[in-house]
Amino acid sequence: MIPSHPPASWGNDKISTFLDDARNNEYATFANCQGEIRRLIDLDAWFRKAIDGLNHSNDWFSGFFMFRAHSNFLAACRMTWSGQLPECYAILRSCLENALYGLYLARNPNSRETWMRRHDSDAHRRKVKEEFKIGAMFELAKSIDTKEGSVAELLYDRTIDYGAHPNEQALWQVLQINEKAEQVEFKMIYLEGDSFQLRLALTTTAQVGVCSLSLFQSIYKERFNILGVTGAIDHIKNGL
Repeated sequence: MIPSHPPASWGNDKISTFLDDARNNEYATFANCQGEIRRLIDLDAWFRKAIDGLNHSNDWFSGFFMFRAHSNFLAACRMTWSGQLPECYAILRSCLENALYGLYLARNPNSRETWMRRHDSDAHRRKVKEEFKIGAMFELAKSIDTKEGSVAELLYDRTIDYGAHPNEQALWQVLQINEKAEQVEFKMIYLEGDSFQLRLALTTTAQVGVCSLSLFQSIYKERFNILGVTGAIDHIKNGL
């Protein structure tokens, strides 16, 4: 049974206090950014619809990556709504990678064994690294759908710039500098409030989510059409 109130000693340490602050930020984002939140809720619903429609698919193996992409998307929503912005971009990168891996393995089914045997030996690990290169996956995505593949690459680069790597943009979006007469004070924001940076992260979360779903649409085109997911993808993209 889930407790209806926090357990004993909750809030007596820095971590659980931080988690409470993060949850309060989630409430505030939900209330203050209703347009962005509504789009993410719709996108989640269609992700679930697509997953429910995978039963008896010949491309069942790539379905594992759709589950992982959806889980990444939900984690990114938690991070973004709470204001943990660089952290959300790291998760969004993983979301895109799961979609790209799913697409690659759908088009290269013989590579499933290579991927599965990564930890069998050093030789197998090298083989995986040699084959599963992100550049090759983008080239495959663009060969299937030039526009969608290019969007995926653009979004992937943005996630790296803003948090998936420790780049300067990732730092500057959460750094405040206060210059005083005798010193310069630096403040690092762990939980961002309503701001341009937060709105950008919410929009990017939606863009990555719908792009990932579009990559899976290339695998499950007929099923997505029947389920209405294809039409929903086009609708969600409006304004993004």
